[in-house]
Amino acid sequence: MRRTIFIGSWKSTKSRDDAAQFFAQMPGLASNFTHEVVLCPSFLHMEAAQALPHTVKLGAQNVSQNGSGAFTGEVSAAMLKSYGVKYCLVGHVERRVAGETDQQINLKIKQLIANGITPVICFGETLADYDNNMTRQVIEKQMTDALAGVREYNQLVLCYMPIWSIGTGYYTSGEYTNIILDFMRKHIQKLSGNPMAGNIPMLYGGQVTHSNAREYLECAQVDGLVFAAAASSPSEFAKMVTTQFVPGARK
Repeated sequence: MRRTIFIGSWKSTKSRDDAAQFFAQMPGLASNFTHEVVLCPSFLHMEAAQALPHTVKLGAQNVSQNGSGAFTGEVSAAMLKSYGVKYCLVGHVERRVAGETDQQINLKIKQLIANGITPVICFGETLADYDNNMTRQVIEKQMTDALAGVREYNQLVLCYMPIWSIGTGYYTSGEYTNIILDFMRKHIQKLSGNPMAGNIPMLYGGQVTHSNAREYLECAQVDGLVFAAAASSPSEFAKMVTTQFVPGARK
């Protein structure tokens, strides 16, 4: 069912000491978190992340498409589960740009579901797609391919994350994001054959900052945010989670 979710990702930015300082400061800031709050550190910081307070769920930035076995350098869903990971980003646009396919994403989704981890599945278009008014067609195909054979719709979180907004300084408007998420809700209802599938949480990610977060959160179709820059320090992370959302502000 729909719920407000904030997901912060460190990407590949923090040293061992940086991570330790972050985790040491979080308990004093996280006591008043009232929504679902998730932090996605790197795999190297999973052990230290066990110190996170109960108001912050542990997430991962990626997962292997394979199960446990002879897959050198990969991290399986079962390994993530053993560290208490509750959410995992899948199909982040930076990985799509690096060549990850919807078929690979599909396998990752199934691995996560089998291990009781919620996939946060990212979909988005290139700038050329956007300029040529192809956003809906691109996302429709991405969703159809990535969710092939997936029936556990109530265990998913979806995210609109336009490729052209990552690392560029550009971002889509709240109004446009609302339109695309409404389209995504309708398409997952079509894929599942179940109108209730449209009630799963849907997020926005892409150049989210303290200054524009509320623009998205006030949109009727936006259930939360995926962000990176504001996850860099405990105080910035807490500010994003606690000061931007005003209950009842959505139209």
